[in-house]
Amino acid sequence: MADEADPIFTTTCRIRLALPRRRFSSRTWLAALILLCLVVSSHQQSEAKEPDPALLRQLGDHDFRRRVEAERELLGLGIRGLDIIEAGARSSDPEIRQRSLRLLGQLRRAAFLHQRDQVRANPWIVPEEMAPGWELFHSFAGDHPEARDLYVRMVGEESELFQALALNPDRCSIELERRCADLRTFGDRRSNREVNPLTVLSLLLLANHPENKLNPFTVQTLTSLLVEGSFYQFVQSASDGEASVCRGLLSAWIEQSGTVPAPNRLDLAIRYELPAGVVPAREIIANRRAAGASRNQLQNAIRFLAVFEPKDSLQELDHLVIAPELELPPLVRGPLIFEPPAPQPPIPAYEQFSSDLALLALIQITGQDPKLYRFAVQKLDLDRRFNSGAPIFPSEKDRARAVRMWKEWKAQHPSYFLPASDDASEGQAG
Repeated sequence: MADEADPIFTTTCRIRLALPRRRFSSRTWLAALILLCLVVSSHQQSEAKEPDPALLRQLGDHDFRRRVEAERELLGLGIRGLDIIEAGARSSDPEIRQRSLRLLGQLRRAAFLHQRDQVRANPWIVPEEMAPGWELFHSFAGDHPEARDLYVRMVGEESELFQALALNPDRCSIELERRCADLRTFGDRRSNREVNPLTVLSLLLLANHPENKLNPFTVQTLTSLLVEGSFYQFVQSASDGEASVCRGLLSAWIEQSGTVPAPNRLDLAIRYELPAGVVPAREIIANRRAAGASRNQLQNAIRFLAVFEPKDSLQELDHLVIAPELELPPLVRGPLIFEPPAPQPPIPAYEQFSSDLALLALIQITGQDPKLYRFAVQKLDLDRRFNSGAPIFPSEKDRARAVRMWKEWKAQHPSYFLPASDDASEGQAG
């Protein structure tokens, strides 16, 4: 039987008693980690000797072999070397700091792999460092058995990324950029193999961190990974619980304004059929006058609103419809001459295009036949896009007639434009 005075026995008992009641401090957790996860023989061999403070300086030695030897000795010291490792993690010497942080990361990974069943059972009662990033994950994914299992698999696949959250949250974005740079640099070496979907999910989680500022290369890398076939199939074939987590993370990414271009986010929403795409769709519509704006993107944005927010988008789509001048104002008559009115400025092409798109969407939302409005026939493909070009009219007269028909229909059906919660709409004639 273990001697009750033995420090290992005493520390282990204290940790077990504390476990159900609270999260551990970083220091206590590391002690538990070393007691539970390091190789027993290595610990026993080092138990008789005290740690040598010179090992800290040796981590930054000019000789590579001496640096590696110092790492090995510190890892073998177990709990006795914890003070040195923690001091090294705060060192101003980059070499010492990097190697010390790597040692702490190795210990945390060992602890996580050893205790992952406990994390899966209840991540709230384990030390915070043993469930790195759980609270961030929970904010997007919720807490249910399938979410916990997916989280454990993600940490197991990308432990270094998650350890960055525990070791130094301020460096989280740096680690994310480093990982994306690795995938970008060595992408050509992957041949036909695609990145593990768990890696993509891990990157997506960290990219959604509210304090992370992503550079364009990281955004580009992640955007390409999210449309890869393997990740798409992973999401499509996932169980309901896991698919919900994936869709939640994807929706958070799609709703981010200012980080990822709106057209890319809308394409992602179309691919995964996520209602969150209404955010970039509205951005595209609002910026339709910007230089370089794409008609195809505008077309998809308006149609996306019509499909995923038909009731709530009626008013804003109606505002896009331009009513052409159907009648000329009377001539201004002077005493001697007849002066025609100043010519009306032509409607900009992009505004006329937006008007036609919005009118077609309104007609389809309200269940009318576009042919009655003399539109060219428009159909949708499986990706919720128009597949037969832009809506057209045989003539300007037909366009004016279509707008007039819409205005008359709108006047005859006011209930369509009442708020959804307005009880006054009940019972009104359609």
